[in-house]
Amino acid sequence: MKKFILSTAAAVMAMSCASDIDMNEIKISSYKDGKDCAVSLTFDDGMKEHYTIVAPELEKRGWRGTFWLCCAWIHDDPQIDTTHITWQEAVEMARNGHEMSNHSWSHPNLTQLPAEEALKEIRLNDEAIEKHIGIKPLTFCFPYNSYNDEAVAMAMEGRIGARLKEFWLGGQHSPMDYLHKQIEDAIAAGSWIAGMTHGINYGYDCYEDPSEFTAFLDYLKSMEDKVWVGTFREVAAYTKAAAGTSLSFKERGRKVIIEPSTDLDPELYGGLLTMEMPCTDMEIQAQQDKKDLAVTCKDGKAYFSFDPFGGEITVSQQPL
Repeated sequence: MKKFILSTAAAVMAMSCASDIDMNEIKISSYKDGKDCAVSLTFDDGMKEHYTIVAPELEKRGWRGTFWLCCAWIHDDPQIDTTHITWQEAVEMARNGHEMSNHSWSHPNLTQLPAEEALKEIRLNDEAIEKHIGIKPLTFCFPYNSYNDEAVAMAMEGRIGARLKEFWLGGQHSPMDYLHKQIEDAIAAGSWIAGMTHGINYGYDCYEDPSEFTAFLDYLKSMEDKVWVGTFREVAAYTKAAAGTSLSFKERGRKVIIEPSTDLDPELYGGLLTMEMPCTDMEIQAQQDKKDLAVTCKDGKAYFSFDPFGGEITVSQQPL
């Protein structure tokens, strides 16, 4: 009888020390902060209106855009070309957090060039952006949206992504119901989509009514609880890091220890990912490398950001 009592007590103690956290329900979110989808707003050719209109409108809403530059068209003297941004303006946009990236040096159709000339167009533009802005472009946009396997292989060397598919943002091609449907479909499918346009008031695919551009931004802002608006580089890095990071679990008393592991290059894919797990009536606490991680709850899920290249994560629950 005595032996039975001791065994029962030990079992009760073991149960009381076990975690209540279901490790099968812990995973990396597909998109930052557990959003349903991602949208990147991208703008081609370094138009002057990208500096005077687009960047300020995005910043008002807390967003940053991706601006694809053809550096043959960018000058220090605005009198040389009043329709494109200057290097000073490009530097200012980059300092404000916008992505300034590679659209080739002079906008040729790369699929119609000999390989050595196509590669020169790509590398010359990389060098110009890095020289003037101080950032090596890690993404690429094909002129005329034209590419083949050879062009993709050249452009993707040392990069994390290239825009291979897009939806029209420009007013001549995209009435408001079309734009709304792009976002609604992305939410339903859980996909990442990239919008593309050039001018706002002038140039290729400009808006018949420029107020439609800000109206779409306002609509997108109203969907922000479901939509992550991130630069092309941010979303490309996040989605590849999320897919390329594995998690291992173990229990330590009433805590769950999560160890992230990835073989990706931190220089290319460094950045925080979002962990998600069920949100209970207990307070969820998380730490990584002895630092507290902010935990938020939404729609029955708890979320916190973590470093996939960091150390183990400790998750526990405490009574409220």
